[in-house]
Amino acid sequence: MTPTALPRSCYRCAVRPYMRLGELPRKRHQRFAIEGAPAYEELFSREGFTGPSSLLYHRHMPEAVQDVVEGDGDDISMENEKVHEHALLQGFRLPAHGDAITGRQWLLVNDDIRIGLLIPQRQQKAFLVDGSADDVLFVHSGAGTLHTQFGSLRFDHHDYLVIPRGTVYRVEFDHLESTRVLVMEVAGAVDSPDRYRASNGQLTEFAPYSERDLRAPEALEQGEGTSQLWLKRAGHMSCYSLDHHPFDVVGWDGTVYPIAFNIHDFEPRAGRFHLPAAAHQTFQAANIVICSFVPRKLGWDPEAVLLPYHHSNLDCDSVLYYVEGNYASRRGVQQGSLTHHVSGLAHGPQPGALEASEDRPAETDELAVMIETFRPLHRTQVARQVVDTAYPFSWHDGGTGGAKR
Repeated sequence: MTPTALPRSCYRCAVRPYMRLGELPRKRHQRFAIEGAPAYEELFSREGFTGPSSLLYHRHMPEAVQDVVEGDGDDISMENEKVHEHALLQGFRLPAHGDAITGRQWLLVNDDIRIGLLIPQRQQKAFLVDGSADDVLFVHSGAGTLHTQFGSLRFDHHDYLVIPRGTVYRVEFDHLESTRVLVMEVAGAVDSPDRYRASNGQLTEFAPYSERDLRAPEALEQGEGTSQLWLKRAGHMSCYSLDHHPFDVVGWDGTVYPIAFNIHDFEPRAGRFHLPAAAHQTFQAANIVICSFVPRKLGWDPEAVLLPYHHSNLDCDSVLYYVEGNYASRRGVQQGSLTHHVSGLAHGPQPGALEASEDRPAETDELAVMIETFRPLHRTQVARQVVDTAYPFSWHDGGTGGAKR
């Protein structure tokens, strides 16, 4: 199963519905004052001056800083695996750690994406801006508010948060207990798939969700005083001391801003026989696709096989993050697990699953997020701590035997 994605050489920028919030001048690049003081216009754009953009109007110059120092490291300790094999990562075993910035425990990475889990131990204090990636947070459990210069955005469990690079943000969780977030830092611009959009960028009638399902910031925030901002860029963290609060925007408009999308608003597709993962694609980026597996009907033909077929996904590594429900084709997974199936090798239902599926209802309650990458993923040393070493042999000998390490 190979969902469509952008070619490696293409970094098409995200297209969201046009939105405006707050006070704006009548024309772009026009003199604009707030309470007698000039407002400072900022172009927030992709692909230089030729891509999608937003215009923000600040009370203070956004560049004004008092000091810049080296911040905490952003390096990842790699496992440097010598054997490439299918893997089950028991993410539920990871302990709580750090905050929404420092607590990201990376498991699988390549030059296009970092995939990890966030189980926060404390609330985020400093503001974060990612200068190298769009951040996608899938809130497995928990709720809270995403605070940004574009305004505040409430989120709940099973929400995707898609945060464009350059967004200044702080994640505030309502409660830290039991909060768990799947985190993806994506080098390309994260967007809805091309085939879901009309020539003007609007989502078509054939798309599995519409603009009504995308939630944008609802109200601008105003802050006062100095602030600390951490910039992530090119594998390093820099700590900026701002002489103003970054939330000083009085108005903005455009098509680049953070959004929330709940996985249950994805309308699943069903067929008389099994549909490939492309039917579940939710987002795209360069060399990356993100899919949502939600409760749905399965094949209704009397002879339909109700499980995925064995397949060699020759161009993609596949990662499945298990959220809720019963995964009929996979044994031994729990909520918070991740499976990583490497390209070049077949994978599919485990022994006994096909036979057991003959008497099951023609529907599934599974809830999962899938990431497919068009370049190989590599495990980190954190992943090594939670890997199930028996998983590569779970198709052998009825799943009861296999090599031990």
